Amino acid sequence: MATLRITGGELNGMSISVLPGDVARYTSSKVRQAIFNMLGSVEGMSVLDLFAGSGSFSIEALSRGAASATLVEANGRMTDLIGKNLSKTGLNKYCQVFHMDVRYAVPLLYGRKRVYDVIFMDPPYEMGYVAQTMTLLETHPLYSAHTITIAEYSRRENDSLSLFEGLPGAKTRKYGDTVISIFRRIKDSGA
Repeated sequence: MATLRITGGELNGMSISVLPGDVARYTSSKVRQAIFNMLGSVEGMSVLDLFAGSGSFSIEALSRGAASATLVEANGRMTDLIGKNLSKTGLNKYCQVFHMDVRYAVPLLYGRKRVYDVIFMDPPYEMGYVAQTMTLLETHPLYSAHTITIAEYSRRENDSLSLFEGLPGAKTRKYGDTVISIFRRIKDSGA
């Protein structure tokens, strides 16, 4: 079994397990570091990790001081792996893992009136999931007053890139084939 290394916080340098490359595509350490540099401090924040894979984003966020994480992953082998990684790191008590499709998890969490400070999505590339998930989050908002949304996708996904280009304050960075878009959502106070 392959491993990924945590790049910051209390667990800096610890390795977590990942399944072979044909099962999933993992965010490289370089890209994860770049994401957290763009994010800044996550101290005390709640994280929603959609298409969670090995759980590396949530584990990294918790290592850097996030208060809690909700991980959503449809693949059973991956959710088993998430459980093993959370046990290894001792972070189980800060996490809730949903073995279900994002299309069902988001409405479920919305129904439970959950909101998150950070929403991260890293779906399979070139399948339209970023646009679908953004639409799902518009109809079932899980946003706090200042939620930061991060999407990882392929540079060949022009529809995903165009979603973020018009958003105020959105930042996009490219790393080889990988694109990271991040923006802070300011909830309308109704005033």
